[in-house]
Amino acid sequence: MIQSERKPVRLLVVEDHEEDFRFLSLLLEKKTCKDQYRLDWAPSFEDGIRLLGTESYDAGLFDYNLGGGNGVELLREAVSRGLEMPVIMLTGAEDPTIDEEALEHGAADYLCKIGLTSVQLERAIRYARRHMRLLSELRRANHLLNSLLDRLPVVAGRVDTDGTILETRGHGLELVGLGEQDLVGINVFEAWPDAAAEIRTAVHGGESEFTREVTGAGRRHYFDNYFRFDEARGRGAVALSVNVTARVEAENERRREAQLLQSVLRNLPVIAGRLDEIGTVTEARGESLARFHLAPVHIMGQSFSEMFPQSREAITRALAGGSSSFTLSGGSDGDEWSIDFVVSFDSAQGRGATFFGRDLSERRKLERQILKVSDAEQQRIGADLHDGLGQQLTGLACMAAAMRDRLRNKLPEEAGSADLIAQIANEATEQTRALAHGLSPVQLEAHGLASALEDLTFQAQRLHRIECRFTLRGESPDLDHLAAIHLYRITQEAIHNAVRHGCAQRVRVGLINRPSRCRLLVLDDGQGFDASDLGAHTGRGLRLMNYRANMLGGTLRVQSCLGLGVRVICEWPQSRILHDEN
Repeated sequence: MIQSERKPVRLLVVEDHEEDFRFLSLLLEKKTCKDQYRLDWAPSFEDGIRLLGTESYDAGLFDYNLGGGNGVELLREAVSRGLEMPVIMLTGAEDPTIDEEALEHGAADYLCKIGLTSVQLERAIRYARRHMRLLSELRRANHLLNSLLDRLPVVAGRVDTDGTILETRGHGLELVGLGEQDLVGINVFEAWPDAAAEIRTAVHGGESEFTREVTGAGRRHYFDNYFRFDEARGRGAVALSVNVTARVEAENERRREAQLLQSVLRNLPVIAGRLDEIGTVTEARGESLARFHLAPVHIMGQSFSEMFPQSREAITRALAGGSSSFTLSGGSDGDEWSIDFVVSFDSAQGRGATFFGRDLSERRKLERQILKVSDAEQQRIGADLHDGLGQQLTGLACMAAAMRDRLRNKLPEEAGSADLIAQIANEATEQTRALAHGLSPVQLEAHGLASALEDLTFQAQRLHRIECRFTLRGESPDLDHLAAIHLYRITQEAIHNAVRHGCAQRVRVGLINRPSRCRLLVLDDGQGFDASDLGAHTGRGLRLMNYRANMLGGTLRVQSCLGLGVRVICEWPQSRILHDEN
């Protein structure tokens, strides 16, 4: 195998006598030399100044006596320029004063040219280059160490065998309001009795690590401390302390959050977990909802939306990067339960979703009772309007008509006023009956939901003077009275919003009966709104509509665009049966 030639060692020789330069060249050309050398000759002090820094040299050979200056002055110039080049000082005779001066100013070696051999010169060059490499590495290491100590929150120091602090340094001292000398002389065994055993292990030849809390600069700090036996001195220990306050505080905060979450999951009727990107439950916590088959053992590894179809739309929205909510409900033998869920995109992992559910069965039961009382009160007021005020207005209209007939012959000019009173009374009667129908939907209990919705649209058309139509696809759903009341009120509120807020002129109400799910639609041609800002348009009426849909075990969606009207869609499972509560 052919080996590549070694790169020649480049030397800058500053020598004002040519015969001495030739002598040095001959020494380095001998066969006994292990390296090849390339010499650049500077015959004067000025030439040496000129060549410094123009080329990269491995070493320099400077004669002390150079006429216009000396080799030490040239050495100082090289050092001031930051040149990392080992320099060997040469003289014609041994002179301890020059030797000391040269070494003091950074010379790597001092040689006398008289009697100098090839072996001596090459060894001096080789040692000088190695020494310079070691100095460069040490300089870089010191620079790195100084940067770490001056900029990072650390403290470095030494401790004697008896525990006395000998020296400290580092930016970490400033963070706790201390200077480099403030800790010198303190005995760590006495100052830190809780860590004395660990430090003694280090000063007796071992090593130790521990974390301590320190109070300084008006707050608490935490330091990770590392003690090692000081092998360089053969006794005591070297120490490094790193300020880890931010880490410890973050860990404490996470620990408190975890404890709070565990307490919530253990003591409250809730469940929380994670879904992967396809909606499978990958993590779940909370055992309180086990009776509803909503404990981790029931849902882990399962597709949430397949187990509970009511959640499909909300989970799809969350997995796409959004947030939504849904309600799961059920029950038998009059024992109704209701679990409210919130599901959101898992931004921490960048995929999947997190969910949180809480049992609101008692609250929902109370709300249903309140709503039932409210509906009953509306029916009573409707009946009072129809049977009381309505009858009185009818009697008033009849009396005004009779008065009109009597006045036609005797006071014809007053007959017109009586006729106007009769007309106003008749119109008031019609409006009262329309209001009464809305408050007390008699058709609902007598003929079912479809008939009641048809009557509602007819009364809305008369009351608001708009075009309002109802269509039924399939047979009217078989619902109990409470479920039918919920759907009737949803439709009533949607029509009211279309007229009052949307200024609609045409409203369509549709009821679709399918084998698995039923759908109620209310569409209008009003001014609409920005659906992306739905929160700004969510008033009490819309929240109540959503609540009523949840009571059906269904969902409510509101779709709209500015200028394109509103589309209200309520869907519920065909198998959903509600029971009146006593």
